[in-house]
Amino acid sequence: MKSKLIVLLIVFTTAEISLADNNYPIFLIHGFFGWGREEMYGNYYWGGDFDLETYLNENGFEVYTLSVGPISSDWDRAIEAFYQIKGGQVDYGKLHSDEFGIIQKPNGKFYEGLYPQWDSKHPIHIIGHSQGGQTARMLEYLLQNSFEEESQLLNNAHNGWIKSITTISAPLNGTTLAPMMMDLFPFAQKMAKWLGAVKEDKILEKFYDFDLEQWGLAKNPSESTKEYFKRIKELPFGDSKNFASWDLSLEGAKEFNSKYLTDKNTTYFSFSTSATKLDDNSNHHIPDGEIQWNLWLTAYLLGKGEVPDSLWYENDGIVNTISMVMPSSGEHGVEPSKIYDGVSVPGVWQFMKKINADHHKVIGRGPGNNNPQPVINLFTKHCKLLESLD
Repeated sequence: MKSKLIVLLIVFTTAEISLADNNYPIFLIHGFFGWGREEMYGNYYWGGDFDLETYLNENGFEVYTLSVGPISSDWDRAIEAFYQIKGGQVDYGKLHSDEFGIIQKPNGKFYEGLYPQWDSKHPIHIIGHSQGGQTARMLEYLLQNSFEEESQLLNNAHNGWIKSITTISAPLNGTTLAPMMMDLFPFAQKMAKWLGAVKEDKILEKFYDFDLEQWGLAKNPSESTKEYFKRIKELPFGDSKNFASWDLSLEGAKEFNSKYLTDKNTTYFSFSTSATKLDDNSNHHIPDGEIQWNLWLTAYLLGKGEVPDSLWYENDGIVNTISMVMPSSGEHGVEPSKIYDGVSVPGVWQFMKKINADHHKVIGRGPGNNNPQPVINLFTKHCKLLESLD
């Protein structure tokens, strides 16, 4: 009898262990205007007042939060993500830096590395929210290809380094809000420049950091404020394609999708969000009861603005819902895709589900959003799924 109990215990324990087929770390990449753990005085990008990263780590997962340029291009953000994970001096590449007039290896952007053993034998999972999903894909693209550069990342291809990519509320085909960002919210660029002048203020930097050293937007110690603003005024910052607004636009997303190819060895998951409903008097969409007040206006504008077709009216206040499902706007058409059926398939974009939540609420943020349980349930379940991948 005792021996049978021992056998049963061994079988049970083995079954439990087999549920986790890999123990690869999970990296979180924030979206447009996002921030890192040391900023915003304890208001976390992932979880709001609730510390999602700490919760997941305390519950058996290995999770890290990355902090990349909040208004930078996906190329620059992906480069920064690579060196934060692997370690080393950020190098945006000579050709890219020359083309856009940025500093190739800016001072102050050297990282010890959160996971320096990262390689094909030690791959990672990436979860990207909003622009973070596009940044994850750009990082995959940079790893897949050789750009004949001397940098650690761009010198040759690095295949098999990413086990999975999960996108949440990501503008995989762009968002029709992108042009409105510049028309309605031009302060984004202006604020970045002005705050750069006081970057030496460690209190402000702890609150929010634009990470724009590559643009020379850090005041030199011997430079007067007047000289500083004269210098940055002449930068092609606002008109450059090396900026988030281009990557987030439909045109910018299409350009990238035409270069990007799904990797047959990477497993992909996508979640969409929606916080609008069909207007009874038109084919437009209007905000529903799940929208938080700070996204009501943008949800309304997206729901009746200029779109490719009426399917694009549904949105979560920042991104058109249809754009979140899978990359489809490239010149080679729709990437391989299917609805997730409980069986994970590499090389295919698997649509998980549409969540009735706005762009911020889905990750636990927003005014009055003090119930962390939905975000706990979503991430705990999905992290378990990532662990189960062969």
